[in-house]
Amino acid sequence: MLEEFFGQNAVVIETPLPDWLPDLDGKIVGGHRLRGWALSEVWRVQLSGAAWNSVIVKRGVGELAGEARRYHELVVPLGIPAPRLIAEGGPGVIVLEDLGGDNLEARPTAEGYEDAVRVLARMRAESALRLGSDPALAAGLRRSTADLMAVAARADAAMTAMRPDLSGALDDPRREITARLHQLSSEPTTIVHGDFQAKNLLHTPDGGIVTIDWSDAYVHPHLGDLYLLLREARRQGQIQNERIEALPEIFAREVGTDTWTVTDQLVTGGLCWTMSALRWVVEVGVYAVPVSRDWIDELVTDLRGLASHHQSA
Repeated sequence: MLEEFFGQNAVVIETPLPDWLPDLDGKIVGGHRLRGWALSEVWRVQLSGAAWNSVIVKRGVGELAGEARRYHELVVPLGIPAPRLIAEGGPGVIVLEDLGGDNLEARPTAEGYEDAVRVLARMRAESALRLGSDPALAAGLRRSTADLMAVAARADAAMTAMRPDLSGALDDPRREITARLHQLSSEPTTIVHGDFQAKNLLHTPDGGIVTIDWSDAYVHPHLGDLYLLLREARRQGQIQNERIEALPEIFAREVGTDTWTVTDQLVTGGLCWTMSALRWVVEVGVYAVPVSRDWIDELVTDLRGLASHHQSA
């Protein structure tokens, strides 16, 4: 998750094929690693005598090992456009259709970000309809207000134990997220990708955008995906500010609401995403990716800033 968000752009690393690759249809004639982190690894594997010239093979460890489950319980039942799940291997290993092409991180364009916002709006609207009509759908991946409040409590406890100097720093964010989640609990549930940023958004040959990497996905009403996309766009500094600041208005038009409502929901979504990110850093990241310890202060600052935007009564 954040291991990839805060890291540098991945480079192709020539290295022998790993021994955890599953049996594939056809003969393996080559491959190269696209990403390699402590908790996740992604390969493009070339084949001959198979239905595909190449496939994407991924291995996730720990919390990142559940992408196949997300495909079976969310992506496929909800009809979400995504690379096809071709096969499963050992624990956390999946084989996906290779869509090729650049992602939005490698080729950032204002039009690409605008398309991504439209994709997100359609995905949320259509998923809300399907989830609303079948309460049993993705039952094990639905997150409640209590679940997300528990995430905040875990983040606070682990952070305080690690950084006593930050004791009490999450008091206001926890109060604000609690109030906002209780108010949001009456909203229709929908899909939350959980890592909706440029590296996971592929340009398609027809000029559109398709979303990849579903290992963090779950069901909840909050708008953390749009918050993360905007956060990243601002950090990159490659898109004009005017185009970035217009993205919430595009989302509002797509879902049929007003921009003020989206702006307010972005605060709630931002609190949810950032609290989850902080929880990952202090419980997992500092041990798997030691440099992530340096991200704690930034995440806490973001949470405190978001908490200052109190809801109107």
